[in-house]
Amino acid sequence: MQTDSMLTLFSHPSLAWLMNTLGLLLLTGYQFYLWQVLRRDPERTYRGRTNRLRTAWVETIRETGNGILAVQTLRNWVMSATLFASTSVLIGVGITHVAFSSGIDLSDLSRSLSLAPPSAELVRLKLLLVAAIFFTSFLHFALALRYYNHTGFLINLPSSNLNGSGTSITAATLNRAGGHYHRGTRGFLLALPFLLWLIGPDWFLGGAIVALFLLYRFDFRNDDESPQSPETTPVGDLE
Repeated sequence: MQTDSMLTLFSHPSLAWLMNTLGLLLLTGYQFYLWQVLRRDPERTYRGRTNRLRTAWVETIRETGNGILAVQTLRNWVMSATLFASTSVLIGVGITHVAFSSGIDLSDLSRSLSLAPPSAELVRLKLLLVAAIFFTSFLHFALALRYYNHTGFLINLPSSNLNGSGTSITAATLNRAGGHYHRGTRGFLLALPFLLWLIGPDWFLGGAIVALFLLYRFDFRNDDESPQSPETTPVGDLE
């Protein structure tokens, strides 16, 4: 009897809206907090530290004139961004096809696994939202490829051919590429709670909490990491 009463409580629409709103607020609040930290103390984040290291790399390449190393490094970045871009668009197209197919029905799965199963009418809308996340990731990876290619042209050009410091312009272009690559990769993590949202709002809230834990490990450095110790830099730092 108590179990039936609890299920009735969780299936109430207002509680479902509360869990959905709480999950969205957690994700949005984290993004705002990350933006504040990146603006005020970028060395606390992997992205801020990597921007500094990429700038130092550009300075070293332009001073030494080691064009072969520059081309090989940029080629690796381009190959990685190409792989993620292809994966993103394939997943996005596949999910869009499923959203518009007539045989989709997740109502039985939702009723079996969720305390507050959503209505069947919302499933297609949620699938399109997930597809939009992957298409957005594809856009970021495509822009990353564009700026990586621009960097390949700029890195060996003398400053006299550029309107300003060749090092700063090249580093800014490379950091734009890295920023888009970073945001595209984050899209894969952000898609997790929205995929679970297909099952129910309780799964969405749980997925948002798990995604925030993963994003925090993805974005923020540990307190015991020293900015002057390159051996403590994780491999994922240089993305």
